[in-house]
Amino acid sequence: MRLIIREYLSLLKESDELDRLLPDLLLAMGIEPISRAQVGVRQYGVDVAAVGKDKNGKKTLFLFTIKQGDIGRADWDRRNQSVRQSLNEIKDVYLTSSIEAKYKTLPKKIILCTGGDLKQEAETNWKGYVKSHQKKGKIEYDFWGNDRLSLLIEKHLFNEHILPNELRSKFRKLLALLSDPDYDLSDYYMILEELLIKADYGNTKKLSVKKKIKRALRTINLCQSIIYFWAKNENNIKSAIYCSERTVLNAWEFMRKNELYSNREVSLIYLDLYRTLFRIYTEYFRKVQGHCYVRNGFSGYGRHYIQECLNTFEHLGLISTAGLLYLYQASFEQNKNLVETLIENSKAILDAIKSYIRNHHATGAPCFDSHIIEISEAIYLLSIFSEKDLIDNWVKEVIDQIVFSYDKMEKYFPIQSDSFDDLVALCISDRITKDEMFEMSTLLPILAQWCIVLDLSETYLLIHEVVSKFFPKCTLQIWYPDDETDQYIYTCNAAYKSGAVDAPIKLDVSLDEMKKRINEVQSNTIKPVALSCIKHGLEVLPILASRHYRTPLLPFYWQKYVLNKVSKAA
Repeated sequence: MRLIIREYLSLLKESDELDRLLPDLLLAMGIEPISRAQVGVRQYGVDVAAVGKDKNGKKTLFLFTIKQGDIGRADWDRRNQSVRQSLNEIKDVYLTSSIEAKYKTLPKKIILCTGGDLKQEAETNWKGYVKSHQKKGKIEYDFWGNDRLSLLIEKHLFNEHILPNELRSKFRKLLALLSDPDYDLSDYYMILEELLIKADYGNTKKLSVKKKIKRALRTINLCQSIIYFWAKNENNIKSAIYCSERTVLNAWEFMRKNELYSNREVSLIYLDLYRTLFRIYTEYFRKVQGHCYVRNGFSGYGRHYIQECLNTFEHLGLISTAGLLYLYQASFEQNKNLVETLIENSKAILDAIKSYIRNHHATGAPCFDSHIIEISEAIYLLSIFSEKDLIDNWVKEVIDQIVFSYDKMEKYFPIQSDSFDDLVALCISDRITKDEMFEMSTLLPILAQWCIVLDLSETYLLIHEVVSKFFPKCTLQIWYPDDETDQYIYTCNAAYKSGAVDAPIKLDVSLDEMKKRINEVQSNTIKPVALSCIKHGLEVLPILASRHYRTPLLPFYWQKYVLNKVSKAA
């Protein structure tokens, strides 16, 4: 385990990586951070300040200056933000003018911290500096490099009380198999299940239990950070996305189950988990962005059309989710400049999605009925930016392709099951008939409702005509959540254990009539705030859950356009 931690630390950069890990480690050690690194704020050499007991049990003020990688002679005193410059700023400025009055009388320990090592060429400089400036009992110096940090992390964040040997073994197996695209990540999912879903920590109001919970969540955050860097190094960032999504969803279920919403410290750790997911999605988009502008740029990863289709829709969902994450993040932020940056980034993702749809004809030919999840996520993002023409043309293309595939080819239409075997049996071996695979559809009625709420009347009438002519026996249905959905949506496909299905849905020629029906159905189902995540401001979580667990997307996300209009009219 220590070797894994060492490798992870060596990959960390100074800004927003090691300085995010260090406070969690300090808290696990019983040392309380009192200030953390902030972008754009003058630090005077101190990236993290903390108060706690030293190894002799004496209350001490710890001042950390964080550097990246190995420290050599050039890092010591030849570059901007060199080690010597930072240490001098701490000594000359921070100690004299930046310490709160209540900490001034405490002994100070200034610690040079890095994920690398102190090279021999710089060791003499370090020892000389410490000897010249150290005042025993008042100002002392220490070095926390890769070896020391690995030892501390293993002892305080990966110990057997938090991560038993069996789970540590599964974590090592996960990292070993992370580069295999066929690996199902089950080992990590089991770790989350043991630490979050099955775990019973007892009375969460007890101080000792709260500490245990916070330590477990910090360990999980470290796990997903290690997975992220490992996946990045193995050139398989997609696996990190699925691990991080499962982490964020399962952790929310843990928050919900134990009613920890009001616990500020636990909530802040949860936000760290969420930020890690956000970073991974950002890295993913940077990696794939250029491929969106290339004709069939995502189509070279399968030997058969079916594999290419599945791959194309998977990335359609991932890129759309990235765009929605940026938009929802913008709604959280208070900083005006940051909000503008997030919106601009979401527009860049929007532009990539538009090119992706144009450059990949497979986006008009879904293989599974459940691909309506990815299609709806993309339409949702496009609709927010009023891209009605593109949505209109895309929906028409999907409908035309379904009719042609079903009526003429009798294969390659979106089958009602999520079974790859059924797909192969229909499209390749001809062991099942088209009628067996199109007895029901959620894709058609949801596309129809998207047309209704966006006032795409011509395309809606096309769907109405197609259903009447080609699919009169197909049962159109849409799933709706109920009061029990909140306890399932973060851990599994919630449609299997909760909710209700509106079926059979009849498409009326009149759009106004259909809008009335949408309003009536919504008036008889739960309100969005009945879901704990939406109630507490995380409206994006059900979207993550839909794609991750294949739970149908909540109708609220598109039907709210009609509901808002009805509300304003009233």
